[in-house]
Parts: sequence; structure tokens; C-alpha cells
Amino acid sequence: MDVDLERTGTRPRRQVKSYSIDTAYSETKTKQVNQPRVLLLLVCSISILFLFFNYHHPIRNDHHLEFNDTSQYTDYDLLKQLLIQDNVPSPLQSTLVSKGHSLDTLLSLPLKTIPSITAVLKTHQALPLQIQAILAQTKVPDVILIMGDEQQAQALQDGKRVRYSTDPFSNLETEYVWLLEPDVLPGSRSLEYVLKATSTTDEVVGTEGQQNGCVWTEEESQLIESLRDNVLLRTEWIPYRENLYQHGIRSVLLPSDAVDQSHWGNTQRKDCAVATASKLNLPESPILVHATTQTMRTLACEFKAKGRPLVAISQKDLKCDVDVFKSLERVVDFVQPAVIISDKPMKESDVPIIYLDKEAISSASWMTKVPVSLLAEWNSISIKIMVSVTKKNDNLKRLLSSLDSAHFMGDTVDLTLLMDYTTDHAIHQTVNHYVWSHGPKYLRHRIASAHRMAQFAESWYPTSNNEYAILLDTELELSPHFYTWAKYAALRYRRSSQRLFGISLYRPELIETDPEGRRLFTERPNSTFLMQWPAYSGALFFPEHWREFHDYLTTRLADREGFGMQEVNVPKSRSNEWKLSWRRYFEELVYLRSYVMLYPPVSLSTRHVELKKKSQREKYADALVLYDVPLMTEMKILPAWKDLAVVDFYGQPASFEVMKERGAELQDSISSCLPNQEIDFDPSDLLCPFARIVTIEVENENDPVVELAPKQAEVFV
Repeated sequence: MDVDLERTGTRPRRQVKSYSIDTAYSETKTKQVNQPRVLLLLVCSISILFLFFNYHHPIRNDHHLEFNDTSQYTDYDLLKQLLIQDNVPSPLQSTLVSKGHSLDTLLSLPLKTIPSITAVLKTHQALPLQIQAILAQTKVPDVILIMGDEQQAQALQDGKRVRYSTDPFSNLETEYVWLLEPDVLPGSRSLEYVLKATSTTDEVVGTEGQQNGCVWTEEESQLIESLRDNVLLRTEWIPYRENLYQHGIRSVLLPSDAVDQSHWGNTQRKDCAVATASKLNLPESPILVHATTQTMRTLACEFKAKGRPLVAISQKDLKCDVDVFKSLERVVDFVQPAVIISDKPMKESDVPIIYLDKEAISSASWMTKVPVSLLAEWNSISIKIMVSVTKKNDNLKRLLSSLDSAHFMGDTVDLTLLMDYTTDHAIHQTVNHYVWSHGPKYLRHRIASAHRMAQFAESWYPTSNNEYAILLDTELELSPHFYTWAKYAALRYRRSSQRLFGISLYRPELIETDPEGRRLFTERPNSTFLMQWPAYSGALFFPEHWREFHDYLTTRLADREGFGMQEVNVPKSRSNEWKLSWRRYFEELVYLRSYVMLYPPVSLSTRHVELKKKSQREKYADALVLYDVPLMTEMKILPAWKDLAVVDFYGQPASFEVMKERGAELQDSISSCLPNQEIDFDPSDLLCPFARIVTIEVENENDPVVELAPKQAEVFV
């Protein structure tokens, strides 16, 4: 029998799992194989533990890890060519649009925990003041380290909190570092304010922006490229303090209160307003334009194009080079504008405010040509509107409709409707239900008949020299620019000459002073002009001259009803025959005083003369057309006073010297008093009748005679 030695020899050993190997040799071999594995496992375990305990603190004060920037491995020029297209905003530009917390929200945040803080300062001349400002904080830093001039720093050390350091960033032990530049004096609550804001974000926060200087431009916190002057950093960010943004650490600019300096990162920014304005090229006493619509932004650019000093506030960028801010309340105190022009109604302010509604903006180009000094006086005068209401309701509605279409530039304008005793229920309903949105509305109603002279003269009496009035009647229709032009003209010329007594809304087509009747005004200038004649188809009257007219009229009427001591007749005047017309007495006054009224280049009022009889309407059709004139559709710029043409009482070109001579000649013939050398708006020198025998009738021969009050005069020899 053949026996397989291998199978017979090995099968039993495989079954019992034993091998024909030396035991000592086997153990030695196993140890040699396992030793490298144990060492490898030990090294891996130590590495894992090291990474675990250092995961949350990749950067320590005593050990800095250096990492290569990705730009070392990436061809960014090629990447830009491949990926970036035109008009794609950069990441920073996109973050500038994002908003955060408002000032009130940030101030109301609680400060739950106060981290440890080291303030790092540089030596400079005002360092003692800076240290004092830091120690006065509501949250005082734990340590104040001074770097720079050792002698100055050591003199300021207190042995406790304030210390000198040659390398203040080498061994920092606090959680935060507060970096302050020289000459920066923080407000007393500045650090507390920044700490509150820090609790809401992982970015660097501060109140001083690199591009803002002393100006705060937002009502809410916003992301910017970098902060300046006063920065609070986490200690681990110190190595990257010069280029935080490049290392993914964003900066947040906090809003500031325009008045409360305690939260300012640098209270010196108020003191450096002039220097900062110079850096920002802010003009002195500029026009501040508040634009919320595109038409207003276009107007702002027109101001800029005309060379007017301008600062604009807008929610969108303007298409012109102009300083733009986005918060009105926080800018006015800094910019100190001469006037504010806004397309949005605003609260009253110490600064004059001109409000332009949508319709007014489209025709406001004239303002860009007006001196800033004149616009700054916009609120220096007030204008009342007085309307004499007759018994024709349709005429009243037409006038009120034109008032509704007018531009009042945000002014508060009192409207008084003076109703005659003949007005009916329909008119009462109209005036009662009429809504006047530009100020108070007053209604007056006569209970008895009164002549129109009294109605006109008694319609208004000024309370101050800054109160003016526009007198209207219901036969008139107005241009939308009537108020704007009248106020503009009053401000433009009121200080040019005391002989200017009013602004006419109507440009006359006829001369009405000729005793032979009305005639065409052929010598009328083409532009704005001055004329020695009071308009009666809508006009603005100056307060000083109106008081003088009242005094003159009162005395003249008293004399007419009394002894008739004085007879005044303007040479070749049609009004000499009028006994009960205010125009006669006003014409006497302006002739004697050589007063003038300003007339527009285009009418701002037109008169609708309605004759009762058809035959009269047909007969005077051509004449009626001369009263119904086209109205101004675009504001006109007023020339200098010296460039205005002057027309006399008769519609002829004249000079003030000639008119003064004529007035003095008439006064010499009617009054025993010498003319006043200066205009003082006192008519008494015109009202000195000459001595004459007066006949007084009495019932009985023995009745006493009424004595005439003598005129007292002082004579110097």
C-alpha cells in the first residue's frame, strides 16, 4: 500500500491547529512585527489629542501660524478675465447696501458681560487728555498701554492701570484690544456703546469710518471697508489689524447721535467740522437739497451745474458730482445749510425750508439762478391772501380752483374770505366746505352795506413789517406761479428802494389814468418794469406803505366829510372825479411820494369782466379781450434793481428824479409843510392845509363856533 507521507503527516496537525515550529522563535518574531504598529498608533493618538485641544484656538499670543494666501496658487488675472463681467458689483460694494441696527436699537441693548480690555495708545501732545477721556469711560479698560516716547509715557504711568510698553502686542492677556489714534478723545459712553454693538455681530465695530471723517451718513449700522481712529478688536485679530478685510474680518460703522457726543468715538470731530468740510469739499452755508424723486435729483444737478454751493441728501446716487448724504436730521447740524429744499414735507426747523411738490419741481429751474442769500430769506416774511367775495358763486369757484393749483413752496399761508352782505346761501356753502391745505382759513361776513373803498382798505392791516398781503377779488383767475413770483419779487427788491410799495400780479394792457379815457399801453416795456400806479387786478402790498395809505386815507376822508380844508388833484388824472374810490387816494399818495409798483413780464392774474347786457358785451368785446390776458406758465428771473425800466403815472418812461420833482411840486401847492427829506412812511407832511377862511353854519346867532385844532409847527431861526 502506498502511503502519502505529506497528507498523513500534515492532516492531523491541521486538525488540531498546531505547527511544527519552534515556540521561542515564534514569540520573538511576533514581537518584532507588533512594535512598529504600536508606535504608529501612539503617534496618531497624540496628534489627534493635540488637534482636539487646539481646535478652537488656532492663533495664540505666543505662537503665530503662517498660512499661504490662495493668491500664491491662483492666477487671479486669468480668473477675472474668465469670470468677471462689466457692471458686476464687488463683494464690498454689495455689502454696503446691507443695513443693520438703528442707533436707538443699539443703545437699548443690554451689556450682559464685560470682557477684559487693553487700551493701546501712542504718545502725542494731547496724550494726558486722551488718558483722562479713557479713564472717564462708563466701562474703563483693564489696562492702558502706552507706546512711543518712553519719557512721556513713564511720566504718565500710575503703577496700576496705565503702563509703558515697548511692544504692547506681544503679551496681551485680555480678550479685546482698544486701539486709539493720537488726538482722538472718545465720548464717555463710547466704549460701552461699541461693546453693546459687538455683542450683536462677529465683525469689528466703530463709529469712525475711513471715508466719513467727521460726518455720520447713515441712520443704521453698515458694512464698510475699514474703520479708523477708534477701533475695538479681538486679541486674536491683532496680527491682521492693518488688513482685516483681506482676511475675511469685516468692519461695521455704527450710527452716531448728532447731538449727544457721549457715544462718539471721537468728540473732536465736532471741533474739526471746518477742517473735515474742507477735506470733503463741503461748501460754506450751502443749499441742502433733500431728494426722494428723480425729478428732484435732476433739479439738484441743475443747482450744481449753475455753480451753487450744494449738498444733497438722497436715497439714490445722483448723476452728478455732489456730496450726497442719506440722513437729514443728522446732517443739518454739521453742514449748517443756508436753506433746505425738499420734495417731501418736513417738520419746522431753524433753517428755512422750501417744499416743492411734484408740479412745482418741474418748474423750479428758476431757483437755480437765484442767489443763495435770497433763498435763505424765504421764511423771513409771511404773506396773507385776502379775497373779496361778491355774489357770483361761479366766479368764486374759479378763483378757488386757481388757488388750489398754485405752488406755495411749503409755506403756511393764511386765507381770508371777505363776504359781502349780499352773498347768498350757495356762496356760504362753497366757502364753508372749501378745504384750504396751506394754513388757516378765515371767514368774514358783512351784515350791512359798505362801499368797496372801505371793504378794500379794511381788508387787511399788517401786524409787523414782515407781514405782506395779496389782495384779490372773485373776478380774477391766477397763474400757478402767482404766489412764488410775488414772494420772490418781494424778497428780491424789498431792500432795494423804500419807494417800492407793492408787486402787481397783472400786466396792464391799458393806461387808465388819462382823463380822456383808457388807451393802449404802447410804451410798456417788454420785461419786468416799475410804474407809478397801483394795480387793482391782484397785487401784493408792502406793510409800511399800507399803513401810510391807511393814515393818509383816514385823514383825507375826515377832511372831506368835515371842513374840506384840503383839495388834492393829481395833474391830468382820471381819478380826480372819483369821490368814493380807494384808487383815487392811493394814486394821490404814490404821486406825491413818487412810489412805484413792480409789474411782471407776463401776467400772473387775469380779469374776467362780465357785463350784464348782451349789447354791452358786443359793443366792448375788443376791450374785454384786453383784460383777459394769458398767464405766466414758466417762472421768470428778475433783473437787478438798477436794470428795471421805470414808467411814470402816465405810462411814459421817466426817472425817479423827475417823479420826485413832480411830487414835490404838487405837495407845495396843497400842503404848508415842507417835504420829508427821508421816507418814514408818515403822511403828516402831506396833510398840512393852508390857512383859509372857512364858513361854518350855525342855527342861532349866539351858538358857539366849533374851534379848529391848530397845526403845531416848530420853527428854527
